[in-house]
Amino acid sequence: MIIFILGGALMLGVCIIVHELGHLIGGKLVGVKAEIFSVGYGRGIWKKKIGDTTWQVTAIPLGGYVKFYGAEDFEQTEKAPGGLFSVGPIKRMIPILGGPLANLVLGLGIFLMLHVLSGPLAPRVYLHETLGEKSPAYAGGLRNGDEVLAVGDESVSDFHDLVKLIVLSEGRPLDFKIRREGEVQNLTITPVVNSSGTSEIGIRMPGDMYLMVSYPFYQVLTHNFASIFGDRPPPKELRAYPYLRDGDRIITVEGQPIHSVRDLQRVLGANHGETVTVTVDRESLPWLAPWPTHRAEVEIPSAAEFIVHIRDVFDLKYDLPVGDQILASVSPAHQERLSEIRLNGKAPGSFPQMGRDFPQAAPVALSISGREYKAVVETEKIGTLGFQSAASIRGDYLENHDTVMGVLGAAYNDTFKNVMIYPAFFAGLFSGRISFIDNAAGPVRIFGAAGILIKSDYQNYLQLFAAISIALFIMNLIPFPIVDGGHIVFYLYEAIAGKPVSPAVLESIYKVAFSMLMFLGLWIMYRDIIWIIGL
Repeated sequence: MIIFILGGALMLGVCIIVHELGHLIGGKLVGVKAEIFSVGYGRGIWKKKIGDTTWQVTAIPLGGYVKFYGAEDFEQTEKAPGGLFSVGPIKRMIPILGGPLANLVLGLGIFLMLHVLSGPLAPRVYLHETLGEKSPAYAGGLRNGDEVLAVGDESVSDFHDLVKLIVLSEGRPLDFKIRREGEVQNLTITPVVNSSGTSEIGIRMPGDMYLMVSYPFYQVLTHNFASIFGDRPPPKELRAYPYLRDGDRIITVEGQPIHSVRDLQRVLGANHGETVTVTVDRESLPWLAPWPTHRAEVEIPSAAEFIVHIRDVFDLKYDLPVGDQILASVSPAHQERLSEIRLNGKAPGSFPQMGRDFPQAAPVALSISGREYKAVVETEKIGTLGFQSAASIRGDYLENHDTVMGVLGAAYNDTFKNVMIYPAFFAGLFSGRISFIDNAAGPVRIFGAAGILIKSDYQNYLQLFAAISIALFIMNLIPFPIVDGGHIVFYLYEAIAGKPVSPAVLESIYKVAFSMLMFLGLWIMYRDIIWIIGL
């Protein structure tokens, strides 16, 4: 828990403080003095004046700001020496630009650290286990272990390069150049576009995957609260709560290694409804850090469940094939759907009955709401333990660069590519192909994501750290009032027109912009909190 909080606080805190230091240094370069440099907002609990600047730390040291002398004098009536408006509009841009540029330098510095400590994430294909053969990657010919050399005209040096090229492809077919068992091949993969407007092909981060035990925060909270008033059996989503701890990494079940949800379902299916032995790596100090672990064995009762596979569905009326269907007994909606179909003219009954009638694949006459089909039906025995699984991946990393120039070049390339992803992203936003709301993440979600990643491996954490810092560089340069880019636009106008924007107009613009930003920020925060609750 402590490392979760520290991971988020460190990332956001450093990015913001470095940003404000950039403003401070930029001001010093042109003779503009800072009145206050604050770590956190509100009244300072520690203050010290050094030169012209009061340095302070507030009770909640998250975020920060720098206040220049005369910065609030929009009418510029008093141009005190060292004040923000004591210099011309062009020089005034330097302190403003200093903040975003500091974030860019920080991103470069973090990438340098990353490449000194580790090689990049290997550009290898690992098909997402939940999709398997139904993924666009598999359909296009990609297989586990394929090394991606290029996508279109863009070379691929690591997995993050690959993801960026896929995500903003807008669903266009992509030409992959891969190496498989020493042989170079060319494939064409067509991504699918998800609801947020970004594209995916069904691959995941390369490396060995394990299942991590997780419980929905809200359900744990309500169950623990209800338990104060007497013993309460946990709901089905928390059935494993008395046996498995949040953060347990599942190693084996009944001696069988587990690397995916499908692995777990198959093993539990073979031990249908029985108590099983689960071996886990358990955090020894969960309140502090996730890394010290010990091996533990737990006996857990499993729940017998079923999956009905309806394959090779063919519409007899229109003489056309129809997509395969899956019905799972764990889903109330699927239980209702099962009651709506007829197999060989009869109601299928329950999922256990389907398990008895169709233990192996068999052709059937299928009727759904009066529509006639022919299909092949098979019922698979599976099981559940009663927890929400999260993926834990031990990343597959390449070797470190062995020269200083190699490290510098890799850090520069990563920084450049992280910057250049934004023109394509903004083009997608303005064209309406990409949803801003669905792709926006506020401080709450960034805080949570940082806390999660620092528990996995430091490489992923540093990668996100650098990406967030570079994102702040870009976002602060957007020409929107209140943010740095808006101030630069006003100062440019003053330099060209020879006079500043009138205080009355500025006040009106800032009021409207502040209202818009507050509304958007609250909406994003609401979505972030919903995301956090679902962890």
